[in-house]
Amino acid sequence: MEYDRTILSPNVADLSAGARVNYVLKGVPASPGIVMGKAFVLSFDEVTPPADRTAPHRVADEIDRFAAAHETAVSELQRALDIAVAESKTASTIIDSYLMIVKDPMIVESITDRISSGANAEAAVAHEFDVHRSLLNGAKDPVLRSRVQDFDHIKERLIALLRNRTLSHAAGYDTIVIASSVTPQDMLFFRETQTLGFVSEIGGINSHTCILARDMGFPAVIGIRNAKQIIQHNAMLIVDGYSGVVIVNPTEQTLKEYREKQSKAEEHRQKLGGLLQKETVTTDGTKVTLLANIDTPEQAELAVIAGCSGIGLVRSEFMLIQRGAYPTSDEQYLWYKDIAERAFPLPVTIRAFDVGSDKFRLGIPHHEDNPALGLRGIRFLLYRPDIFEHQICAVLRASEHRNVKFMIPMISTLEELEESRNMIEHCKKKLRAENVEFDENLPVGIMIETPAAALMADSFAQSADFLSIGTNDLAQYALATDRMNEMVADIYDALHPAVLRMVRMVVEAAKKYNKVVSVCGEMAGHAAATEMLIGIGIHELSVAPSLILELKQRILNVSHSECQRLVERLENCTTTQEVYTELRSINEWREEGDLIA
Repeated sequence: MEYDRTILSPNVADLSAGARVNYVLKGVPASPGIVMGKAFVLSFDEVTPPADRTAPHRVADEIDRFAAAHETAVSELQRALDIAVAESKTASTIIDSYLMIVKDPMIVESITDRISSGANAEAAVAHEFDVHRSLLNGAKDPVLRSRVQDFDHIKERLIALLRNRTLSHAAGYDTIVIASSVTPQDMLFFRETQTLGFVSEIGGINSHTCILARDMGFPAVIGIRNAKQIIQHNAMLIVDGYSGVVIVNPTEQTLKEYREKQSKAEEHRQKLGGLLQKETVTTDGTKVTLLANIDTPEQAELAVIAGCSGIGLVRSEFMLIQRGAYPTSDEQYLWYKDIAERAFPLPVTIRAFDVGSDKFRLGIPHHEDNPALGLRGIRFLLYRPDIFEHQICAVLRASEHRNVKFMIPMISTLEELEESRNMIEHCKKKLRAENVEFDENLPVGIMIETPAAALMADSFAQSADFLSIGTNDLAQYALATDRMNEMVADIYDALHPAVLRMVRMVVEAAKKYNKVVSVCGEMAGHAAATEMLIGIGIHELSVAPSLILELKQRILNVSHSECQRLVERLENCTTTQEVYTELRSINEWREEGDLIA
């Protein structure tokens, strides 16, 4: 289908008449899928509170007003948590994090103190949350900055409650919600009333709302500026979560084309079920291993059901985020053992705690000017050998069935790998003395996430048992670009020629020493990159469980020899745009039917 992919600024009056005009708005695809329906525009008062202060005799009333609003907010989140527990672990974890913020005694006490000092309740809430917002917004790490939206959501909800503003989620029945942003709890409530999808003006792809939309299967597009002004209430919309396109007042022809696209998507999903038992090989016989990235033991079971050949990445730090503390070695052992047993006999790769930067920071010095380049990953673990030793022992104990691997994140130097191996040997010796059974030959691999590791891949391939390329961080560090900073967003791209050359360098080093190399970053699941990765020599991809069958179908329809010829052409590319041009050329035959490219 041909349409302009730029953001348009249509005359709002033109759109209000309901004429079929095909105004196309381009945002960021946040959650895949296609929906068509009427718009439900969420519009609230501005949260900026009045500047005047509260009279002394009104202070007690203002404190009571805040207490009532706070109690209602907690009650709403608790109800959302009850719903989330039945939905998914991801949903319940996200809602629980909101509850922790709103119930934080320091925040509640600070707001009450502000009111006691003469601020009205709205002003006290706004000022308190704006302080936290400012601190997070100043963070250099993109994921940490995306948590700003959590504090904004809670602030806006508390102020809405103070002003007796309530939202009827039932009004969103069979509609597409248009909002500045949507809170995770609202998304859960809208799901109960059969809302179709979401369009928001702001939000990061890693925000809790986007994560939840993908987890719950809501098509969503984010980042459309002034969407609430451009899109009128009850306007007919098409939301394409695959491409990030929103079409306002589509013509009958456009509606027909998208209905056909929806129908093909459903047929596509049904066909995927027949792929479970098929071996993943290209049309000319090259085998590709598809693994799953998971956060919890429950997801291991889902990955196996989806037909994975193993677990390529267990993000062990998710356990820390859930608990808010470092678990004991025994607690870790039970968690790893559960995953290993659910996946058995398939292999399971457990990544050591990748803490620091945007992730769990307990135990890290309280201030780092640039946490993304600071004490994170293996640097932190070697800084805190007590924590690292507990984890190593737990992983070793869980390896008794010989299907566990151990992977070290954020490696930059050979010394870090050597120190890690020394600690692993120390833990093995300790367990032997206690007559604990474990895998004496536990494979130990590393994450290639820094340019240093990529450039030294030849040396690392000799020392490590396997390599895994984390393309997200590799691209960010190679291009010296914060991928969430809109000022440099046009520079960040994992398909930049410099990143591709580093990936090829790692593959060649692994091949030289007969070591397996996989890709577990977002590039592994990027449909446009599949042929390129196979052509480079990547024959092991680790992706979200939901992407496994889609990726398998794609691989079953590509030729390894053609993929190699594609890579030969890519070697001559010097810009990202040239790379995309070449990738489009090999995908032209799929353009009509491929819904996720």
